[in-house]
Amino acid sequence: MATVLADRFVLQTEIARGAVGVVWRGHDQASGEPVAVKVLRDELRGEVDIVEGFFSEAEILAAVDHPGVIGVRDFVVTDAVLAIVLELAEGTDLREHLSLHGPLPAAEAALRCADAAETLAAVQRAGFLHGDVKPGNLMLVGDGVKLVDFGVARAAGSTSTPSHGTPEYTAPEIAAGESACPGIDNYALGLVLYEALTGHSAYRGGSITDVLERHLAQIPVKPAAVDADLWTVVETLLALDPRGRGDLDAVAVELRRLAPGLSRQATAPIEPELRDRGATAPITSAPATPPLPQIAAAAVREGARPSKRWPRALVGAGAVGLAAVAACVLFALPGIGGGDGTDVADPSSTTAPAKTSDSPEPTDGPADPPEEPTVDPTTPGLDEPEADSDTPAIETDDLSDSDENDSAPEDSNEGEHVDQMPGSDLIGSRMPGN
Repeated sequence: MATVLADRFVLQTEIARGAVGVVWRGHDQASGEPVAVKVLRDELRGEVDIVEGFFSEAEILAAVDHPGVIGVRDFVVTDAVLAIVLELAEGTDLREHLSLHGPLPAAEAALRCADAAETLAAVQRAGFLHGDVKPGNLMLVGDGVKLVDFGVARAAGSTSTPSHGTPEYTAPEIAAGESACPGIDNYALGLVLYEALTGHSAYRGGSITDVLERHLAQIPVKPAAVDADLWTVVETLLALDPRGRGDLDAVAVELRRLAPGLSRQATAPIEPELRDRGATAPITSAPATPPLPQIAAAAVREGARPSKRWPRALVGAGAVGLAAVAACVLFALPGIGGGDGTDVADPSSTTAPAKTSDSPEPTDGPADPPEEPTVDPTTPGLDEPEADSDTPAIETDDLSDSDENDSAPEDSNEGEHVDQMPGSDLIGSRMPGN
């Protein structure tokens, strides 16, 4: 027998389950419309702080008048149940779409994130911060999006240090223990745009501490397939200084301006690569020395002209036979190296191992060879995707590991079942992650 709340709202099927509440698809018998009903868990009804937070979400939703925000329909408060009746957003969330279908075409990603930027701007104008912007909280509705789950939203003027949100989308200032500011939603939107374009979360991997420290120290590398102007928007939103993350209305305008010129063909998923925030360009390593036949072929294609990167002793080698040129090159190359300019975020690129201390050094080679660039082997993100990290998780009541459950989609920790991981995708959140 179906459950009916307030003699009006029929609970039909469960949509989502979080640490604090369960969301049901329901039917409004008075209006005939489908609704979403968020019901507080029975065992938490005696927790005053949780109850207050539960209904503060509804107050915030009611205060924001924007089509991109889920609307509040009613409240149900009885001795047996506490519930919020919401507009039902038909469709899938962005996280589910990326898991099933891979990255969005660049043009679609720009337009949907433009919608999200306009919605977040309206939330900020109403005096609030969402605090948990992520693909799982963006419903794909028609050609746009609807922002859901305001369970950890707060007043924009709050000066307390928040301990909520999803680690993978937490702004650096929050990771550093500072107060929240409007820039936290800008930053998270930048990561959503990155994930929409690549199909992978940029910062996933390791314990929560690892993830939070990574936000402070590193930034994603531009994938080769991503448009340069669109990447400028991503980097702006991911600026370390919140004041440098731009105005959300202006971000939306720029995304809409770029969209007509962007690809309408999605790429294959792209594994994330990170670089140090202090670096001005992606870090690359020297390619392996090619075999002799390849060197000789390259010399033929270049008309047997010596490269400007070869030692000066070889400048006159063009007048000698091809065999002599190849022999000189073979002798000189072990002390020469250089980057090939390949974008390290491109899945097709490769990285050669750095030269070890045991490598032989030429003793009679030409003088003053160019210095060989080096790569710090300790730099995270250069050798393999962070998603495969085996770093053990931190066990805590308030924090959760960002890749704890192997049964979850491999690029995100969102949407875990509460019976397996209660509140698993939130940092100290008191609200469900529906």
